[in-house]
Amino acid sequence: MKKLLGIILAIVFLVAPALTFAQVEAAAGSMKFGAHVDISYLVSGQDNKDPEADEIGWVGYDSVNVQDVIIDLNGKIGDRISYRILQALVVENWVTGTGTAPDFTNNIGPVIDIHKELAQPGLPLEAWINFKVIDQLGFKFGKQITPTLIANTGAHIADVIHTVNFPLIAQNSYGLNGIASSQLVPALAGVRLPLSVTGASAILSFSGVEIVYTQFDSWLKAVDTDPNNGVLVDDAGYDSNKTKGGNVMVGYNGQVGSGKLNARTFYFDEDTELWPDKVWNSPNFARNSGWGLGAMYNADKFFAGGEYATATLKYDSKDPPLADINSNTYSGYYLIAGGRFSSIEVVYRLDSMDYNNFKEDDLYPGATPPVRTATTVSFKPTSVDGEIWHTIGVNYLINDQTTLLLNYVIKSPERAQGWVNGDWEKVKLPNTNEIALLLEVDAL
Repeated sequence: MKKLLGIILAIVFLVAPALTFAQVEAAAGSMKFGAHVDISYLVSGQDNKDPEADEIGWVGYDSVNVQDVIIDLNGKIGDRISYRILQALVVENWVTGTGTAPDFTNNIGPVIDIHKELAQPGLPLEAWINFKVIDQLGFKFGKQITPTLIANTGAHIADVIHTVNFPLIAQNSYGLNGIASSQLVPALAGVRLPLSVTGASAILSFSGVEIVYTQFDSWLKAVDTDPNNGVLVDDAGYDSNKTKGGNVMVGYNGQVGSGKLNARTFYFDEDTELWPDKVWNSPNFARNSGWGLGAMYNADKFFAGGEYATATLKYDSKDPPLADINSNTYSGYYLIAGGRFSSIEVVYRLDSMDYNNFKEDDLYPGATPPVRTATTVSFKPTSVDGEIWHTIGVNYLINDQTTLLLNYVIKSPERAQGWVNGDWEKVKLPNTNEIALLLEVDAL
């Protein structure tokens, strides 16, 4: 606790005041410079250290992370041209996997590991030029954050989702069953919604309404290799190669009553070359498509909102390891509400996630379970599709740019079923609850 308090005090008194005034405006022309820093302290205790075959272990974590450091340069050239470069100097991602492989011959179950690692130094989130033909119509070219979920902000946390973790349906958020599902059926694990893509967009805006159509064709830099299958992965899910497609968003952002309403709906469809031929020596072309909707309402004394999204990943060919399957659909939602009392925010968020829509007959024709080996987790994928999180938080608004967030996250994954003694049985899950502390300095 002393270490934690020391870190917090150092950040608040030394780092935060400096970055609070990091935004400057050039005298000549219209140019602004901003900075954004997230520093987190995350704790989830180890549990089920030596699991038996019908149990799952949890490595846990206790770490201080410079979650991201982002700088922003934006401005205008005349009345019709604007530009932005949003550069991530440091970005950290969750890395997941099986910390200890199961050994069912000796009645030993798997241990799940999740931790944060430096993902992509020097990653540009946005680098675009926007040309306004008329006040209501513009065209944007370059790398840009795709308008899907409001929660997929790219940088902002405290003033958008008001909690330390992103929702389960958003970017860079993982639950226990999400990890288990991706280990059991890696080829069909849900691919995240498009976030930062390179392409062109047309933007029509009037009276608070905005309609955005984005056409993208991005080459995604691979940053890691999944040790379980040798496939290159990155922050977009398993988009290890090239992804191209389109996204359309219709939204409203304006004053409603005493507060501000941000509402939107979207649809995307992308072609994604997910898996190199060397893995299966088979066609690897897949299509990822989905839609979502949601709204956030912010007033002086309270805020409330929620979003829903669903996506389907479909291959041209069947998935060789899993009989007759060539697609998977995941869906989820979150609801959030909170109140403000002077410089204190109290917040509650509910997350619900379904990771797959597999059917038993598709996975195991004739009800035949998978063969146990020293590297295969013999759990039923249809039993790890659900997960619910409850997040309770208290936030301290230090000033307009600096917020300290303290969350307790109760994680309730659906209990998996394992093949034990010739039958499916409920397995014992570890306690993966989390205490999360985040200092956000946002001068973008």
